[in-house]
Amino acid sequence: MSDAGRAALHAAFKATGYVVRPHPLVGNAKHVLRVDAEHPSLDAALTVHGFTTWAFLTAWNPHARARPPRTNARLQQRLVALLEARGHPSVSAVGVADDRRWFEESLFVPGLSRDEALRLGRLFDQEAVLWGAVGGTAELVMCLEPSRS
Repeated sequence: MSDAGRAALHAAFKATGYVVRPHPLVGNAKHVLRVDAEHPSLDAALTVHGFTTWAFLTAWNPHARARPPRTNARLQQRLVALLEARGHPSVSAVGVADDRRWFEESLFVPGLSRDEALRLGRLFDQEAVLWGAVGGTAELVMCLEPSRS
């Protein structure tokens, strides 16, 4: 991917609302996460359950290339199964472009370390994952190393 393409993709990630759907682990409220923003109401809900970190992940559209719905659903099922096998609870979520031109079904995973979020992002060929720690800001973590030509 060119530098211009990478910059456009980064801008798209920043122009996205990362929506965590209501669930007991997040206080039965919808939370809209933003890159580089704090999320105190989410932090409070997570703290009640003893979580100090979280990740927002998807298996949709590997390498930021649109895939058919059936392919995305299959990939997402693999991610859910892997998280369950590793004992990580997850909450249904969705990433939605601010202009509403695209969305990706996703998962919010309380308690996931930054390293594990990065490993899972790489495993599913994602460009980035969103990660945070209670009291901090949501960090866009780039998964794929730029090619060295």
